[in-house]
Amino acid sequence: MIRRIRLLAFALLTLALTVTGVGLNAGQAQALPANFTVTAANPSVQDLDDIVEFLVETNASDEAKARNLEGGMNAVIVPRTVYNLGIFRAPKGWNKITGITSRSSNSILATLQAGSAGRPTVNVTVEFKKIGNWKLSNNSLCQGVKTVGLNIYCNA
Repeated sequence: MIRRIRLLAFALLTLALTVTGVGLNAGQAQALPANFTVTAANPSVQDLDDIVEFLVETNASDEAKARNLEGGMNAVIVPRTVYNLGIFRAPKGWNKITGITSRSSNSILATLQAGSAGRPTVNVTVEFKKIGNWKLSNNSLCQGVKTVGLNIYCNA
């Protein structure tokens, strides 16, 4: 059970690398603009996947990533650490939002599937909240931190 939870959190930290079971297209992460956000009233699976990709697959500035996180600058340490470790981006790993499970006017639950070299593929539920633009929730980040066991303080 603990191992499954750790793998689940590990996957949460992934947040947007590539298609299930396929290596990441490194050029794809480069295609998102430096000021990327999703503002659509009804974002698609691809829009949500792009948020995760932007957070963990690009070397965008902390300020740019903060615009895509419910916790803003206080939460940027998580995707920055995941990006720097290279866990869920090519060549070590991948991730993909595979579907939306629930939607309301200001909240979306989606399934994130992720994997990394030497680790089994996991499926986790992540939440996006609309606060001006769509942002990855604090709860999703903190669950990932706890599951993976990163030495990062998380209060959500």
